[in-house]
Amino acid sequence: MKLFAQKKQVKPWDETFARWAKTAAREGVDPNDIGDREWGDPMPSLQAHYLPHVCPESDVLELGPGSGRIARHFIGRCRKIYLADDSQAVCEWLSKYLAGKGNFQICLLDKPAFPMIAGESIDFAFAFGVFEHLDLDEMRWYVEEFHRVLKSGATAIFNFDNFMSEEGIAWHARWRGQPGHRNIFRFYHPDMVHRVAEASGFRVTELRTSRSRHAEIELDKI
Repeated sequence: MKLFAQKKQVKPWDETFARWAKTAAREGVDPNDIGDREWGDPMPSLQAHYLPHVCPESDVLELGPGSGRIARHFIGRCRKIYLADDSQAVCEWLSKYLAGKGNFQICLLDKPAFPMIAGESIDFAFAFGVFEHLDLDEMRWYVEEFHRVLKSGATAIFNFDNFMSEEGIAWHARWRGQPGHRNIFRFYHPDMVHRVAEASGFRVTELRTSRSRHAEIELDKI
């Protein structure tokens, strides 16, 4: 395991992850079990759409691993997983939480780029619950970086908040707060995300929408 650190930052979700750890210590469970209890079990989606792209020889990149709630399901299934986050606290936590569980490399980011990862070196890249907090400029930079680091023919998947769905509209109303308050969530039209992907050099293989606030896009590097 290597930790590439750019600079120390404090992020909004750090307190949430710390709270999960304290609750888990009292209950004698994995802190990410607390996370799943609060945020929902990701395994149905992972098993259906993400994990089929991974094999024991895969090099995988996750953007925004947070507390490792998703990474813990990948680390034993791939050759190596790169975990890229812009929170110092997250990177320090992951280095301990994942120790001894498999081959991983932590990358602390100070901009929407992965300079420590070589081009054409990754077999599968993904983000889960991350792009819903990114503005358009950041989204496009990260999608372009996914394209740079992925091998030819490899796949990237990420989800985002869909303003066009019924739950998306309700979620936006819940979190927008009072006038002048900046929503912590960012909402997109699926066509807009589709356009970003194509402009970044990807072929969109599937764009999954439903009543849920989350939509999900699957991309192949061509």
